[in-house]
Amino acid sequence: MTFIQKLINCKTLFHLTGALVIFVAVSCAPKYEPKPAPDRLLPELTTGTATFKGDAIEKFYLNFVSLGNVPIEEYGIVYAFLPDTTAVDLSIGGSYPAAKFTDAPRMGANSKTFNIAVPAGTHALSYRAYAKVTGGEVRYASNRLTKTY
Repeated sequence: MTFIQKLINCKTLFHLTGALVIFVAVSCAPKYEPKPAPDRLLPELTTGTATFKGDAIEKFYLNFVSLGNVPIEEYGIVYAFLPDTTAVDLSIGGSYPAAKFTDAPRMGANSKTFNIAVPAGTHALSYRAYAKVTGGEVRYASNRLTKTY
């Protein structure tokens, strides 16, 4: 075997060895498996009993059962003064006012003093809690309360 033939065989062997090393390195490298994004958990809340002082709503209460993992942008109570206990669509951004809470939401009971005067000619208050999360989605309390006066 001539020197050139030996050189070609060594070069070929070198290239094959290099290719084998790269193949083994790639095959043995840990596979990239992206972690799934956590589920989007929205807050869960219930409406608490409102308290009255004279002819005004003194306080609204709500209870966070879960704060979820999506930031809460706004929360409070949407309410309607009505002539009777007729069911109405209590949703924010509609024709009924919302009493917005200003403190950071926390698990459990949350309350805020409002002193909202009861309009003449009404005999019922219907209300429910809500929480608006980042992205604009609104979660409403699992319950709605109606109080006659």
